[in-house]
Amino acid sequence: MIVKANAKINLTLDIVGKRDDGFHLLDSVFQSVSLFDEIEIKESENISVAFSDSQVDGKTSLAMKAAKAFFEYTKIKSGAEISVKSNIPTCSGMGGGSSDCAGVLVGLNRLFGTNLSLNTLCKIGATLGSDVPFCIVGATARVRGVGEIVEPLPDIQKLNLLIIKHSQKISTADMYNKIDGRQFISPKTENMVKAIKNNDISGILSNISNAFLSVADISFEENLLKECGALKVGLSGSGPSVFGIFPDTHTSDTAFKTLKNAGYTVFLAQTSEKGIIIE
Repeated sequence: MIVKANAKINLTLDIVGKRDDGFHLLDSVFQSVSLFDEIEIKESENISVAFSDSQVDGKTSLAMKAAKAFFEYTKIKSGAEISVKSNIPTCSGMGGGSSDCAGVLVGLNRLFGTNLSLNTLCKIGATLGSDVPFCIVGATARVRGVGEIVEPLPDIQKLNLLIIKHSQKISTADMYNKIDGRQFISPKTENMVKAIKNNDISGILSNISNAFLSVADISFEENLLKECGALKVGLSGSGPSVFGIFPDTHTSDTAFKTLKNAGYTVFLAQTSEKGIIIE
């Protein structure tokens, strides 16, 4: 079985509070994109996970945790051989580990015919990572709480994206530490949801936002992308990936070639109507 696990970007990311246990409460619009990791899953006696990216340790990965959680939940006395061809850059703010985790849960559910509901898969996923429930649901959704509340939204028309990963990743915990003490304001997500429901592309573009921009400087990447024709630029997650939305594939393709030839790490993608695709 081959599973394509799509990456995600944040069209908005508002921090609306903080729980007593230290976890931050979000109100965000997540969007699946066509950049994906390819996961091959075969039934086996034991559980094994291997990645094409040597930086990722399969034994401690979210994909391994997903497989263990699935077999523990279903009580199936079996295992799986899982191979992940990594295309989503690690530590990028695009949910690579979470999408792998989601892909394994959805794939094993199909492979073993366990017919676990989407809600059940999301509950299992929520114990493994805050972005996992969205990655299971996919497409366009409003995500709240600590990631466990996922409200699907209407699909938006395909947007052409160019994603650039320029600076080094700063840990999400460090980014939250930087933002702590600042006033929590939630101005954009509600407007984004309305724009999506009204199929208002202009409204979607104008409401792209991210609370981490109060502590992250993306001016270099923003200038690069806008010089290449981007209509709007946003930060995904806590970074460091920055995405530009382009008016058409010709402009995004040209920008990709220009920035790649200049030595930047760039990825072409489009918005996607699915998070997980099983072939």
